[in-house]
Amino acid sequence: MIIEFISKNPEMTKKTGTLFSKMLGRFEVALLSGELGAGKTTFIAGAASGLGIKENISSPSFAIFNVYTTRNKRKFIHADLYRLDSIDEIINTGIEDYFYDNKSIVFIEWGTKLMLWDYFKMDSVEIEFSYLNDTKRMIIFKSSSRRWDKKLEKFKAVLKKCRYLE
Repeated sequence: MIIEFISKNPEMTKKTGTLFSKMLGRFEVALLSGELGAGKTTFIAGAASGLGIKENISSPSFAIFNVYTTRNKRKFIHADLYRLDSIDEIINTGIEDYFYDNKSIVFIEWGTKLMLWDYFKMDSVEIEFSYLNDTKRMIIFKSSSRRWDKKLEKFKAVLKKCRYLE
């Protein structure tokens, strides 16, 4: 399933992340892509907020990933693979440990890099961000499984109810 919609401003992008967080279960992986500044971190900050995380969320470009605790005591991992160029570099960060922890929610900026090496076989959702102008962004959600199809179907209904989709 694919959902496409236009976020009119950063606040709407963040709110969309918050709404999206309501669809998340015990273990989830979201792979985010898009140009620098396209809204990936803003969306993730909204998702983190929706999961009860109070800390300020910023891109972990140099730390590679940050670990937060949700209100339900789950781990929320925010990773940024922008600076990494090989699958070995990615594996050496230790992020892979969270792929197999059924209490983690993992959001990976530049996450589609994992697919370049045909390494990543996890059930995940892809979220693509692209510029339309200074404030508007096209956001596209793509499922990788029937399970995500069902989640995105529910998410689409929420977006319609909020009048994000007309």
